[in-house]
Amino acid sequence: MVRDDALHDDAPHAPLTGERKLAAILNSVWEAVITVERDHRISSFNRAAEQLVGIPASRATGKDCREILKASFGPAQHDCPMGDLAEGGVPRTDVEGTLVRADGRIVPISASWAFLEDPSGDRIGFVLSIRSFWEIERIAEERRSKFPYGGIIGKTPRIRQIFELIDTIKDTDSTVLITGESGTGKGLFARAIHDLSPRRDRPFVKVTCAALSETLLESELFGHVKGAFTGAITDKVGRFEAAEGGTIFLDEIGDISPALQVKLLRMIQEREFERVGSNRTQTVDARLIAATNRDLRAAMKAGQFREDLFYRLHVIPVVITPLRERREDIPLLVDHILKRLKKRGLDRIRAVSPEAMRCLIEYPWPGNVRELENILERGAVCARGAVLSAADLSEEVMEHSRARKAEAPAIPPGEIPPDAGAADGELRGKEGGEKEWILRTLEANRWVRGEAAAALGIDRSTLWRKMKRLGIDWKRNN
Repeated sequence: MVRDDALHDDAPHAPLTGERKLAAILNSVWEAVITVERDHRISSFNRAAEQLVGIPASRATGKDCREILKASFGPAQHDCPMGDLAEGGVPRTDVEGTLVRADGRIVPISASWAFLEDPSGDRIGFVLSIRSFWEIERIAEERRSKFPYGGIIGKTPRIRQIFELIDTIKDTDSTVLITGESGTGKGLFARAIHDLSPRRDRPFVKVTCAALSETLLESELFGHVKGAFTGAITDKVGRFEAAEGGTIFLDEIGDISPALQVKLLRMIQEREFERVGSNRTQTVDARLIAATNRDLRAAMKAGQFREDLFYRLHVIPVVITPLRERREDIPLLVDHILKRLKKRGLDRIRAVSPEAMRCLIEYPWPGNVRELENILERGAVCARGAVLSAADLSEEVMEHSRARKAEAPAIPPGEIPPDAGAADGELRGKEGGEKEWILRTLEANRWVRGEAAAALGIDRSTLWRKMKRLGIDWKRNN
């Protein structure tokens, strides 16, 4: 075992013995690494463990690990991560759970543990490594701070492609058409394009086209003069004029009338317009960003949207991926939303249980990020504890989770059926059966690793390692 004094002896010129060298290595990693004797007494506690648990190594060393590490890994686990040695505990990898720090804060964690054996093969203790999801997010937050996209949270390849496209177009004045389902955050992407452009110090003006009637929308966009219609008692500046030098964002543009589409087309082509009730032509310098959740090509075929206007808008298309196709971003989004709720005073929830997170990842999210925000806010208000449990989620999420469990094959979590991949009565070898079963599960879940891992009853990192070992190429199938 590595002595605790070896872990914390900082004498600059002391010789690096094997034990001291190992201590230096353990103190250099950002994961908490803890070694425990057979009687559950902690024998070493690296610096990352001090920071995670919130107590110094001098107080932890020699103490019972069950007193120091107040961790929970679900009802099936023992209080001590390795289980009772007398009952034959087993090594585990990437087990999700929660840890209560010394200051009472609850930290979501992922832990792995393995046994230490003497030369005769007898178990003499175990080593435990713990990763804090908060620390993982802190590193991600640092990276995001160097990547200024405001409240847009995402790490999946499709989101990164959008970031790269925004970085390419930010210095131009080309018209942008953002499409995506309702609730995907199209307005955030529009704002990001403006904030990164040379027009960032000029106005960003948003108009929700579906919220106004045709007459009111025309007046809102182009302004009107006194007496133009009943109630027009003074001249009014339109949104295009208000956006002079900046950006105008027309949300839900697929809902404007054919008559107004003609006037908007002229505005885009010639940068000219007249206020309602006026004959005086005015010009404006404003970049146009439009967004819609409608299929404009289908609307063109149905005669509901002008083809020439579509192609004027469709200069730079940006397609926002629905949340169900980027499930890997859900843990990051959950943490980001909880932080925003905390700023509003809704700070009851400090973490999300692994089971609740699994339910959130599995849910198809018809309302996308907006629906996720609503569910988490409701949970933050109504949850019965500091950790958001599956029982605190909405009935829609829980009903979907129950349906998935009912459809799932009755296989113990993490195991592959012995006859997986068998065909025509022929039983394949263990590795062949495992590969076939994983391939079938990936196909059934559209090669979304988070969903496939949930269906198999294992975590994503375990699935990734199995795919690498079995030679399953994820990139080739995407």
